[in-house]
Amino acid sequence: MGMDVYGKNPINESGKYFRNNVWYWRPLATYACDIAPDITKHCEHWQSNDGDGLNKTHSMKLAAKIREDLTSGTASVYEQAYRTRIQAMPDEKCTFCNGTGYRKDLPGYGGETKPCNGCDSTGKVRPDEAHYPFELSNVKEFANFLENCGGFEIW
Repeated sequence: MGMDVYGKNPINESGKYFRNNVWYWRPLATYACDIAPDITKHCEHWQSNDGDGLNKTHSMKLAAKIREDLTSGTASVYEQAYRTRIQAMPDEKCTFCNGTGYRKDLPGYGGETKPCNGCDSTGKVRPDEAHYPFELSNVKEFANFLENCGGFEIW
């Protein structure tokens, strides 16, 4: 699943369309909401693709705030804190094998116990959130889109 973000009134090619798969979008949208809640509050549904978005004025203000954070190094600090938090998350019990490392429910095995393919037989998996990357290159690309989109809708 992805988030397709369309410019409402783009002034150039970079303002027409911004796309992230859900793995990249969630941390990016959370970052935007964390750093500029007074601006991002004008879009209620950042984490769904139902057409919500920001108008031109709010898009430009969000772009300016992101550029400010990129220039000052605040965005880099956010990125490092995000990575540190993700790395510190403990592994979770595999839900496929209930933490045993072995499964009986795999199709075609007739109830035989087999190594779990969900956790590589370790009984543990990384939490879902650990699979969502936050990268400054994505933040920069989003800022560029925001500066040129004339407002946007998330689909």
